[in-house]
This record gives sequence, structure tokens and C-alpha cells, in this order.
Amino acid sequence: MRIVLKQERKEYVIEEHVPNEPGANAPRADKDMFKKHLNDMDDVGCLMLATMTPELQKQHEDMVAYEMIHNLKEIYEG
Repeated sequence: MRIVLKQERKEYVIEEHVPNEPGANAPRADKDMFKKHLNDMDDVGCLMLATMTPELQKQHEDMVAYEMIHNLKEIYEG
């Protein structure tokens, strides 16, 4: 999965917290970056869920990609 995310330049989504939403007066670039992060987060989350067993899908369906990866690490690294 990391290979695909790296090629798509979306690996950051599983490595960084979701940024805070920029304020109404924030520069357009900040708003666009936030929107891109949310879109990439959705893409990666769907990819992750698609590769999971149905049981794991149910456990993670309400999480964002960053939370999913950390939860999976807790489950499998321990």
C-alpha cells in the first residue's frame, strides 16, 4: 500500500494528523491545501478499507486514514 501511496504522493495522509481547518480569512492557498488533504484522506481511507477483511472494515469504517493506520499498528505490532 505504501508503494501506491508514495507513487500517488498521498503517503503523507497516513503520517500526518488532519490539519485544522483554515479560518474564513485564511489565504486561498491554505484553504486549497486543506481541501486537498481532505480529498486525499478520503481516497486513502477508501483504499485502505477496500484491502481489509470485512471484520476490520467494520472496526475502521468511521476512522480517517491516519487513525486507521495507527489503530492497525496497535493491533498487529503488539
